[in-house]
Amino acid sequence: MTTAEKYLNILKEREPQLWEGPLEKSAFTECDLSTIEKGLGYSLPLPYREFLQSYKMPEDVTVLVSFCGDSYANSWEETYSREEHDYVPLSEDDIGPTVEFKWHNIRGNNGTEFLENLREEQGMHGMQDQSPCFLEAGFIELGNVYGYLTYLDLVNGGIVTIHEEGVYDMMLVDGVNWADRSEVREYMEVQRLYICKNFNDFLRFVCTGDFLDENEAKFPTQEELERDYCD
Repeated sequence: MTTAEKYLNILKEREPQLWEGPLEKSAFTECDLSTIEKGLGYSLPLPYREFLQSYKMPEDVTVLVSFCGDSYANSWEETYSREEHDYVPLSEDDIGPTVEFKWHNIRGNNGTEFLENLREEQGMHGMQDQSPCFLEAGFIELGNVYGYLTYLDLVNGGIVTIHEEGVYDMMLVDGVNWADRSEVREYMEVQRLYICKNFNDFLRFVCTGDFLDENEAKFPTQEELERDYCD
């Protein structure tokens, strides 16, 4: 069993309603992955390759994720309550906020379909004045957490975030040319927060409910949580 399969099985057990039936094995082959890589001009990080070959995923799912640390965890004043089915004020006893992550997966039964749908959804298609060339710069959008767009960096394999408002600030305030992949890449690598070191860490984050210290891009132990994150 791969790491991706392990985490998705955990998610299936935690949130069975996300799938209509049992987990179904992905049909992606190595040839399919090569097709995607050739079309993108980037190699797919190994954990993401394993994920694409693990199970068929719903296109859009919402999962609960938990943060600790002094960035997101300090700036958000609400946490999601399963009992209330809504956000409630964050109390002093909370280690950090739990929030909804809207996880988006690309449709496609093979590499060609996946690539076409990815380009249609996330490619620029001559719309340089409307959105940055994230995909061309090597970033695949994974979803949105509390207003932060979340991307897989195909170059270093990490998971990076940028706030929805920050997308416009990168051009209007920082003068980044949205159509220049090198400028977009440099801005994301230097100015943005990498919350996970790799895609397997991302799967742990969205599948298990473990607290993520987004500043350190790590999962603290229970001892560390009690020592460093509790008042």
